[in-house]
Amino acid sequence: MAAGPGRLRNVLQWVWTVIGPFVGLALIAGFFTYLTRGSGHFLSPDNLRTIAGHTMIVGTAALGMTLIIIAGGIDLSVGSTVALVTVVMALFIKKVDPMLPEALRAWHAAVPLAIVVGIATGGLCGAINGGLIAGLRVVPFIITLGTYQAYRGLATWLASSTTIYVPSSMRPSWFGGLVAIQPEPRWLMVAPGVWMLLLLSLFLSASLKFSLLGRYSYAIGSNEATARLCGINVPGMKVIIYALGGLAAGLAGVLDFAKLGGVGVPTTATGLELQVIAAVVIGGGSLSGGEGTVLGTLIGCLIIAVLQNGCVHAGIPNAVQDIVIGVIIVVAVTLDRLRRGRAV
Repeated sequence: MAAGPGRLRNVLQWVWTVIGPFVGLALIAGFFTYLTRGSGHFLSPDNLRTIAGHTMIVGTAALGMTLIIIAGGIDLSVGSTVALVTVVMALFIKKVDPMLPEALRAWHAAVPLAIVVGIATGGLCGAINGGLIAGLRVVPFIITLGTYQAYRGLATWLASSTTIYVPSSMRPSWFGGLVAIQPEPRWLMVAPGVWMLLLLSLFLSASLKFSLLGRYSYAIGSNEATARLCGINVPGMKVIIYALGGLAAGLAGVLDFAKLGGVGVPTTATGLELQVIAAVVIGGGSLSGGEGTVLGTLIGCLIIAVLQNGCVHAGIPNAVQDIVIGVIIVVAVTLDRLRRGRAV
């Protein structure tokens, strides 16, 4: 008899974590389908491609945030990291392209190199976050709040407080196609960046289930003291986890750079960190650590994208979008606390 309540609670936890986000997405999609029933554009293939395309940048960054939140951390510097990556890539292309031999310039070799540099820049930012958190033993919120300002300031300083334009002659045609809502060839159906997001999601999901990275991340997030007693190198794992989160933010920066048309903008991605955290939380991730899934995060990203897109089609002001998303976050966190039995 004693095992009954515990088993029931586990079932309810699984339902909320796995089924809950699906139900929420279905309800929101159904609501906007009803509101826009006159036009019928909301569920059209073109609009569904648009919704999928809007998940690319947020979703890519949210994959890294999922790992961080599972481990009991948080990263407020994601948006600033993305902005820094766009600036670094623009400066790198403008500096390196003229120095390349003519044959390499014809192939726009500076752009693939800039992609590597941009992703590495994100990884470095993440590793710095993890190193400071592990070394100083200060809560992640404070450290990443500081780096949120620092990385944004560094991007503004490198760009001399202006936008850095990369000439079209230095950019290959395929680069902008990474985020094209109407992809070429058409059989891709959605933007290549969406397929990239799905592949990364499958890889991270498998890693969380079958690798030491996943087991250690859940262990640290569930109980850091116990994880230390079990022999897990908690400081080292935090650096690795934040570095991986930074790599995801770096890749999101590459996609943002392509979306901007090859422009380095130090003010881009303002508020992105809030959307990323919201996607993880709405998808069933717990800010207390120890819980979260890749699938839930993807559903959370879709919920945000459907909300934003549906509000546009229904003629609802942007301010209302922000209010609704904020309410959903509060509800998700409250339900998480009730599920854990911690609510007063």
